[in-house]
Amino acid sequence: MNVTITGNNGSRAVISTLGGELKSLSCGGYEYLWNSDPKYWGNSSPFLFPIASNVRNGVVLIDGKPFRLNQHGFAKNYEWTLEKQCGDTAVFSFSQNEETLERYPFRFTLRASYTVREDGLRLTLEVCNDDSAEMPYCLGTHPGFKVPFENSPESSFEDYSVHFEKPEINSSPIFDKAAGQIDVNNRTSFLSDPQTLPLRYADYDQVDTIIFDHLNSSWVELRDNRSGHSLRLAYNHFDFIAFWTPHAPFLCMEPWQGLSVCSDEGDEFKLKRGAKVLKPGESHTYTLDISVR
Repeated sequence: MNVTITGNNGSRAVISTLGGELKSLSCGGYEYLWNSDPKYWGNSSPFLFPIASNVRNGVVLIDGKPFRLNQHGFAKNYEWTLEKQCGDTAVFSFSQNEETLERYPFRFTLRASYTVREDGLRLTLEVCNDDSAEMPYCLGTHPGFKVPFENSPESSFEDYSVHFEKPEINSSPIFDKAAGQIDVNNRTSFLSDPQTLPLRYADYDQVDTIIFDHLNSSWVELRDNRSGHSLRLAYNHFDFIAFWTPHAPFLCMEPWQGLSVCSDEGDEFKLKRGAKVLKPGESHTYTLDISVR
């Protein structure tokens, strides 16, 4: 089921109960979100939980016991509950079930609150530990944005760049496909200057995903350097951001808490790079703000 929320100026968002996934975001009469065309990628903005990307050989250890987790976890594959729909806001939630407990032995609640704004959308995402034990987790967002934007159809993918709030001095670690993990000792920089990531399809042939794992910025801006139009993605409490495109007319800008399995780490979940641990009854809140400029 799809749920539609609208703002006073006509801004509009559509969210699916499957995965609690944002499926459409339009502002000023233009659509900004990828349309889930399966020719390239059949999603638009899935949630990644309880892992972001992969674990070694599809298995993670929790207190020494193995559990199998597929890439990006399972939250995107289940129906979420619509808790509230009122005007410009909709709230969805997802909790454990018998199947998830076999793969991730914790009781939890994920809650996603969407609010349409005049220039975009705010997403508030809460992770709650409803269990009696400490709960390790990773969390990712995966929104894909149309490139070029609908209001600048004459531009091409390579007319765009990503601008960072602050200088980013780090390079991207390279994913070793043969080993199925990030090689933390093999790094390449894709920045044209400390605050600019140009969009070049050839870069994604080399690395699949460009990852910033020593992140200074709290927002990034996707800019059409030809028309001057831009879209800003601001994120709070996420430690990393990744960029991905499969040679398609969109770019995913993905704030993550947690990373793919890395070459210098073992398989115990709570020791994964970027993993967080919630005590029983604790929760943590993350926010994304998407604004069109």
